[in-house]
Amino acid sequence: MNFPSIQLTVILVFMTNFVSCLDSNFLDSHWKYPIEVQGIPPKHFTVLEKNLEPNACQTCHNKQFQNWKESLHSKSISKGFLWQKEILSSKEYQSCFQCHSPLPETKSELSTEFETKEILNSKHQNFPNGISNPSILCASCHIRNQIRFGPPPRTNAKEKSYINNLPHNGYIAKEEFESSAFCKSCHESKPNGKRLNGKKLMEVYTEWENSPFAKQGIQCQNCHMPEREHSWKGIHDKTFVQKSLLPTWKITEKNGTFHIQAELKSIGVGHRFPTYIIPKVYLRFYAILNHKSKPVLLEESVIGRIVNTNLTEEYLDTRIKPQMSHQVSIGYDPKEKKVLKFLWEIEVDPDEQYVRQFEEQRLENDKKLNPESKKMLQESLLEKKNSRYLLFTLNWQVPVLLPQ
Repeated sequence: MNFPSIQLTVILVFMTNFVSCLDSNFLDSHWKYPIEVQGIPPKHFTVLEKNLEPNACQTCHNKQFQNWKESLHSKSISKGFLWQKEILSSKEYQSCFQCHSPLPETKSELSTEFETKEILNSKHQNFPNGISNPSILCASCHIRNQIRFGPPPRTNAKEKSYINNLPHNGYIAKEEFESSAFCKSCHESKPNGKRLNGKKLMEVYTEWENSPFAKQGIQCQNCHMPEREHSWKGIHDKTFVQKSLLPTWKITEKNGTFHIQAELKSIGVGHRFPTYIIPKVYLRFYAILNHKSKPVLLEESVIGRIVNTNLTEEYLDTRIKPQMSHQVSIGYDPKEKKVLKFLWEIEVDPDEQYVRQFEEQRLENDKKLNPESKKMLQESLLEKKNSRYLLFTLNWQVPVLLPQ
């Protein structure tokens, strides 16, 4: 199909009330790797329309831009990613680009192997001022071969007075943008990828597919992109996680021994909690004997998928399935000491696996890394250590026994 035909097709889509239907081949072609270069923009495009930098998209899509700018998508090429170039083979490093920097134009910022004449020419045409951030950009999901794609509009196109004068030829509406299948390409390991205990390293889509949420038609976007918000909040966001879990506990006393029954229920997570191998969640129970002494640790358990740093062995998988619970039962005899209250703390460590890996790699590669890579590693490690946060704190005051 030549370009004038494509242009006409796009305009016709908008003039027929933004008709959109599921296309069984769309996702396969949209996420076919490697993604092709964008090529030369249409001649009639303005300077702004030709620029694929996110801040150019901001001109008309400011809300989405502001959300994206604060999201992890905009930070997919971070110091924690870049320092690893020295310890990974070229093939291993470039394999990460598929999700962390999908466009060939952004890949050329990361590896000289992508500095081909075709890619560099496309980068010059579509990023005239250079690429300020080679992460996941607006174009990574929304543009292929100079054609814009997105979800169906929420308003009737016939109400739009500018229907025949849409910027960048309008866009092709695809319902797949509001389907969990759209996220699968980067949030599910490939079928032939590494498996531990019969499970792929990343099975977010499969976990959702087998959940009650999938059966109810609740998609990834319903939670991670509410109202089409481009923030993709997840395990790093305390408020987001708090809304998805319900901690409850009951404490009884019999013959001087306290019995604690606690439950952490997943009420709004459409996959295992936490998903993937990186985050860990810690449940700690304490007895407070008096205001001066340190709390007595009664129990500490971990929720997560614990894997070694080489990703060759799984030790434990205690993650919570959707709408299921993690339960803890504790008996505590204070040995005639008076207990003032009990404390339950739930802490989230979103980057636990990275911290272990980075610390080990820092020791193993101390002499191999150049000063710049060492600095990026140190800064990334500190950032990941500081990502921990206290999710819930529950207190239970021991009742005062009145004299008989």
